[in-house]
Amino acid sequence: MLDLMRLFVQVVEEQSFTVVARKLGISQPAVSNQMRAFEDKLGIKLLYRKGKGFALTPEGETVYRHALNLLDEWSELIAEIGGSEKLMNGKVHIGASHIPGEYLLPSYLASFRAIYPKIKFKLSIGDSLEMAEKVVAHEVDFAVVGATFDTEKLTSEFWLKDELGFIVSCDHPMSSSENIEITKLKEYPMIIRETGSGHRRSFEEALTKHGLDLNDFDIALEVGSAEGVKNAVRSGLGYSFLSKHALDSCEKQGLVQTSVKDFHIERGFYLLTRRNKPLTMIADECYRYLSKKSTDR
Repeated sequence: MLDLMRLFVQVVEEQSFTVVARKLGISQPAVSNQMRAFEDKLGIKLLYRKGKGFALTPEGETVYRHALNLLDEWSELIAEIGGSEKLMNGKVHIGASHIPGEYLLPSYLASFRAIYPKIKFKLSIGDSLEMAEKVVAHEVDFAVVGATFDTEKLTSEFWLKDELGFIVSCDHPMSSSENIEITKLKEYPMIIRETGSGHRRSFEEALTKHGLDLNDFDIALEVGSAEGVKNAVRSGLGYSFLSKHALDSCEKQGLVQTSVKDFHIERGFYLLTRRNKPLTMIADECYRYLSKKSTDR
């Protein structure tokens, strides 16, 4: 009965049998059948069709309210008796922009799974805007991105600080220079990240503070990932700016990190969730774990 109650709450919160089925890894008919089984056990109708969606019956609203309380009390009970790890199994689907997805999250998720070894993860990586859209569309539980999205449907929580460093290839004319004048950069081709990335947004904001924009530079390539940027710079296609988290051992990769005078680019990574929509128990535990790590650094 507890599993049916939990499924019912999730269906109400997601407002979609299909979304719940996708997140649980089962078919949509299976969700519908279990909901009918829950109604049969209670002997009442919980939902009714309304347009293309559904709504709660008066009895359904009562059951939903009590179900929330009962599930909260059950979670508290399990936590008090030290058995929460027995319930912590299933899959957490996380969306991430390229830097946190490729360079930060893997180690954090490995540490989290050491605590809850039955949990599995799915990690979807794309630009920040794409991941924000996936959160809104219920395609991921939450996301870690390089930009804030505080909207009617989304809320952001600061996670970690990031800085963008200036990189060139080892044989680039600017490879031995320090404190390069920003106007000097106009003389050489530049490689930038794609529109929609938090990296691109932060870079353009920094240029604006200096009275510049991308039209003032020779843009040789727009690329969709940090590794793509590094490979393009290494090949001599141009210089670029890249997250410090992707710049370990630059020299060994045929790259040189130097500096641009009075041009500093700082940004944050953010935990992104649907506003006023609670996460599943395992996704919430993972979110809280990552959130706590921001205070440990």
